[in-house]
Amino acid sequence: MKIKERKELLLGLGGVLWLLAVLLGYAYSHKPFTPSQAVLLVKEFWQILVAASVLSLAGGLGHKLFPPRENWNPLVALAVQGALGAGILGLLIFLLGVSVGFSGTIFIVFFLIGGFLVLKDMLAWWRQWAAFSIIWQKSSHFEKILAFGILFLLFTTFLKSLAPPLAFDSLVYHLALPKIYLLEGRMLYVPELIFWGMPQQAEMLYTFAMALGGAEAAILLSWALGALTLAGLLGYLSERFSTRAAWVALVSLLAGQTLSDSLSWAYVEWIVMLYGFCVFVLLDMWTASRERKLLWMAALLVGFAIGTKYTAGILLVAALPIIFLANHGRGVKSTLRDILIFIGIATLAVSPWLIKNILATGNPVYPLLFPAGEMNIHRLHLYQSDPPWGDWRDLLFLPWRATVWGLDGKVGYSAEIGSLLLAFSGLAWLDWMKYSERQKRTLQTAFLITLTGFLLWAFAGCTSRLLIQSRLYFVIFPAWAVLAGIGFEGFSRLRGAGVRFGRIAAVFVLLSFGFNLFQSSVNFAFLDVTRILLGVQTPASYREQALGKYETAMASIEKLPSDSHVLMLWETRGFACVPQCEPDEVIDRWYADLRTYGSSEAVLDAWRAAGYTHLLYNKRGADFIREDDLAYSASDWDSLAIALGQLDMLVDFENEYQLFSLSE
Repeated sequence: MKIKERKELLLGLGGVLWLLAVLLGYAYSHKPFTPSQAVLLVKEFWQILVAASVLSLAGGLGHKLFPPRENWNPLVALAVQGALGAGILGLLIFLLGVSVGFSGTIFIVFFLIGGFLVLKDMLAWWRQWAAFSIIWQKSSHFEKILAFGILFLLFTTFLKSLAPPLAFDSLVYHLALPKIYLLEGRMLYVPELIFWGMPQQAEMLYTFAMALGGAEAAILLSWALGALTLAGLLGYLSERFSTRAAWVALVSLLAGQTLSDSLSWAYVEWIVMLYGFCVFVLLDMWTASRERKLLWMAALLVGFAIGTKYTAGILLVAALPIIFLANHGRGVKSTLRDILIFIGIATLAVSPWLIKNILATGNPVYPLLFPAGEMNIHRLHLYQSDPPWGDWRDLLFLPWRATVWGLDGKVGYSAEIGSLLLAFSGLAWLDWMKYSERQKRTLQTAFLITLTGFLLWAFAGCTSRLLIQSRLYFVIFPAWAVLAGIGFEGFSRLRGAGVRFGRIAAVFVLLSFGFNLFQSSVNFAFLDVTRILLGVQTPASYREQALGKYETAMASIEKLPSDSHVLMLWETRGFACVPQCEPDEVIDRWYADLRTYGSSEAVLDAWRAAGYTHLLYNKRGADFIREDDLAYSASDWDSLAIALGQLDMLVDFENEYQLFSLSE
């Protein structure tokens, strides 16, 4: 090194030290953040890193097992690889839990070993994200406006994912089960939560993330898998049709409040949609190339989808007509072979969860169909005997009614899915003759999946009001969004008497999407998420602002003696207090126990004998059920009043919750 270069290096290093000294001196006297805020920011950065690491491991694993192909869009490849890796990772974590066990140390070792084996694949998987810039450059001003709206929703839901969990089912079991597993140090039967019997592919991933970064890391992982779904859909439609069709398809999914907000819930719906999108892609590719590996991969992902949510089984049924049509002219033997192999691989992929249930309860689909485990005849009757919510109109006009009458948190469809899916999918047939054979095949595949899903949804809804809920069928929504994107594309090409219908369609999209952007902004502002993320607000006050007296009641349980065991009535959410409490997760505790033991006195004696020391009564929830649920008789409520009258009330939380002592 020359003397001049050495001199400049020393001057440069000295300058850096000077800048650091000034910065640290200023920070010392002005204190831009408190020590507690610094700790909080480091914690949040760690949670993001944990979620990204688990996602990277899944993507790297999928990249190794299913390398990218020359004719595949990189964004589509990374979605399929991520879905494949997530499914395999979920099964590996399950096997880890029933053998070695769960702990932070075990998961760190697991990640280090896995990361070492697929390090190059992890880096290659991340490099595929660069394809997004190509689509961005090709996008028009209108499409970039939609993109900014999508990025806004992704950003706000990302911030909400960093905050303490609030979503209902996450507090009931999606996050409660992983918490129990980590406290117990292993995967085990949890009799007090019958939802333990549901397949748990997603919960295994949440357990991994939660062990290293807490509940927020699990929520962030769920958010990331949702973003991966959107990326894959963007890549596939932009290459197969146009960037305009692709952006509108994404907006069609996110124009519904339930769909967009659920990115931050740590539910399983977006993971199921990732599988649903990938199965659609693989089946579409297979019908063109007849490459058996693509069909087998689709079957494997169908099994992973069912292993995440039982109702994703409609993918298995939806694939059958696609396989049948693709084998047209090839004979019955070829068709049966493909169908049987498809069903066999899917069944094999979901079998670990069925075997788990058989070993624990004797019922492979516990807690459904017949009494087993903790699901006795009375609980099963209450859970499965709900009459249909709607009428014949829901059978004939399901897409319309799910769109128009679907309200989040209300009875019936219980989800706001937006107007764009229905509006533009109904126009997907426009310009049919102008499409290439490949485009027609894609349209046909999306149509068959969507139509089959609607039919199964409609008939299932005729049997029970629980089965009419839109969330149960989100697995077909990526295919439905494909139809919406194509419908917008075809309608936009229409011109007549000087009228450009594309501009009208664009205004319709902006209005519909804008409504949800406004509503999401209001909800985000109401929660004031930035205050909790910056340490200005405490987690307890944040939860109390959103959940009301539920948070106060949970805080009171936390203050009870450590050997207390609290039974909850008409309160399903146990995440905050397990294992000290036992939630009433399907609000059937009083109904079933009264019929099992015969009287209020016998019920109280049984609870005491089981070791319960306190009772948390959700009075507001019970009053709601009293008005809405006809399964309960007047004598049921009279017996409840007698039982509560025999107990000492310790705290009354403004007539919403009441805490009783069960000691005699």
